[in-house]
Amino acid sequence: VMRIEPARAPVAEPFGVPEAREKGDITTLLDALRRHIQRLEQSLPQLDRQHRRGEPWRIGVDEIDSHLATQGLARAGLHDISPSAYGDRPATMGFALALALRRLSDSSEKRPLLWVRLAREEREFGRLYGHGLETLGLSRRRFITVTLKKPVSLLWTMEEALKSGALALVMGDADAAHASLTATRRLSLAAHAGKSAGLLVFAKADAAATASHTRWMIAAAPSRAPPYDAQAPGNPAWRVELTRARGGRPGTWDLEWKNAPHRFTVVPGLRGGEVHPWADESQTLRAAETPALRAG
Repeated sequence: VMRIEPARAPVAEPFGVPEAREKGDITTLLDALRRHIQRLEQSLPQLDRQHRRGEPWRIGVDEIDSHLATQGLARAGLHDISPSAYGDRPATMGFALALALRRLSDSSEKRPLLWVRLAREEREFGRLYGHGLETLGLSRRRFITVTLKKPVSLLWTMEEALKSGALALVMGDADAAHASLTATRRLSLAAHAGKSAGLLVFAKADAAATASHTRWMIAAAPSRAPPYDAQAPGNPAWRVELTRARGGRPGTWDLEWKNAPHRFTVVPGLRGGEVHPWADESQTLRAAETPALRAG
């Protein structure tokens, strides 16, 4: 039986790989592949700028955005956020929500947000509170949430939601045992296909590799007292560490969130984890002497 198939075009190999293969040197071959992957990672931000929808997804702080390859977060990519310690999990969720609000505040972005929760995470840290989300500025009309029991089901739901292109952002409670490099690569490809962003919120810090464009580590930070009442609770605040940025560079900042303008601001005196030489050290010392917890 004769079977006729269409002719297949030859696949071009990365530059330097054929020569290394002829020499039979595995070290040279691996070095050539690493250089090829590095060139691909550097070209991804340029491709993302050409295909993204609306304005860039910016943090809103020039110093942080300058650390990112596209002067902001990849609009059609995957990102992950982890707590620095067990007790920082609620703060991590708050920071993830603040990033989501930055995305939804784009006037050209009309699609809603989906947050896929794990039942065990809800039992451990509680359910999302609708009135609290509205206070932060998230409209109920643009927010969808679903709770699942199995981490595998959560990853499948996120992948299908990202591919649909009907959502601006898909967030999910990530489980390190299941969010492998292969699984997160599928999510990254789905986000690119649907022109949506994926945001994995891990329950604890994990050093396992993922396919995320950026990786963030979050710790709770004491809020500054508002000027009208020194005993009132201040704005949400975090110690934010960018540990990995594809095509960018890491950094550390102390940030606080202002609800009305949906905007991050850097806590005065601390930028990039270092105290500026022109900062008022006496004010810094006086601030450190005040109690970290205040009764609202």
